[in-house]
Amino acid sequence: MDDPLPALRYHGSVNSSLRSGAFLFLSLAAAACSSEPDNGSDNTGSSPPPYHEPGNTTTPATNGNVTGTAPAPTGSAAPNSESTQVNQLAPAPATNTSTTPPANTGTNTQQQPTQPAQPTQMQQPMDQQPMQTPMQPAPNPTPTAGTASAGCGVSQGMPANPTTIADPNTILTFPQGYDGSKPFPIVFAFHGANRTNAEMRTVDSRTPGTVLENNYVMAFVKSQGTAWDLGTDYPRVQRLITQVLSERCIDTSHIFAMGHSSGAQFIAGMLGDSRARESRFAAVAPVSSNNLNNPSWTPVPTLLIHGLMDQERMNDLNGAQDITQYTKANQCSGGTTQVNIGTCPSIANQATVNPGCVSYNGCAATTMFCNHNDPNYIQNGVPSNHGWPCFANNEIFSFFEATR
Repeated sequence: MDDPLPALRYHGSVNSSLRSGAFLFLSLAAAACSSEPDNGSDNTGSSPPPYHEPGNTTTPATNGNVTGTAPAPTGSAAPNSESTQVNQLAPAPATNTSTTPPANTGTNTQQQPTQPAQPTQMQQPMDQQPMQTPMQPAPNPTPTAGTASAGCGVSQGMPANPTTIADPNTILTFPQGYDGSKPFPIVFAFHGANRTNAEMRTVDSRTPGTVLENNYVMAFVKSQGTAWDLGTDYPRVQRLITQVLSERCIDTSHIFAMGHSSGAQFIAGMLGDSRARESRFAAVAPVSSNNLNNPSWTPVPTLLIHGLMDQERMNDLNGAQDITQYTKANQCSGGTTQVNIGTCPSIANQATVNPGCVSYNGCAATTMFCNHNDPNYIQNGVPSNHGWPCFANNEIFSFFEATR
């Protein structure tokens, strides 16, 4: 304790009795003050401020939770210089909103010495805190009951599977559980040039036994000629849709379309060409299409799949032009976020395939682009990267399911 009478201490002429009397007086005064009830407050009724170590700020008591900002996902750079090339856009960082940290943070906050010290959890500096796991896309919602087509109840039980329609030439397949009374979603599938609808099913998209055929009615349609022509084939497809909805039990709110190459371009044509402007599709999945420069269409959820260095798209090797027709129609404006869907082995050479998928932000309808490196479609011993990649069926199914 400091000497309360420094002046007396520094002057030796003051006698000891005077100093003793002064100390007695102060001791009595201190005892009188100590007779006040000890309620942990000062004379204003407020709690005493905590002791601050030099350089620290007060840290309110917390539950020990510390949050940080998740790292922004990264993607591989693409050689194409187009501003719309998806891998060149910086992915938006995921944000963890589980806990809000206190406004003021610090370390080793202590109480006044007159009170028992309360244990507090020491916070790490922000640059030393463990990074949070990047946010994953929300799980698909539980499918809702579909809107029944006129064909519900027309026939009972499982039809012949597959069933063939003569005109237009179409192969219909049905999932387990189809009985003609419960409406199922339907996927219309359009083949590539110089291919047939049977080849589209068994050779190109390889859907038998996959989640697509196991959950949806599938309609594999054949073009009139060797490739799809909007003027010739769209009226045939319109007639087919009407026929299927009148004869089969279909969920009319979940009519989907997928197509490869010429069939993918046919989807874009049906959506955007002034001769069609098709609006019944709940979502579409074109694979290896080409930009047709059509006017923008009504936004529709779109999963575009396009290979890197696609040798059948020499004017648009990496799909930088292809994706623009879909992002423009869907009014996307906010960059991209990487979507990790895992890898798979290519059927061409068992090489590990990177799907390269991203989701566009700020869109009027969900828009994804998978810019993959699957070498599938080996032509004359050379990979073309133009084929149906190994991840396509599972990802198309997940994408379609997210609309239900």
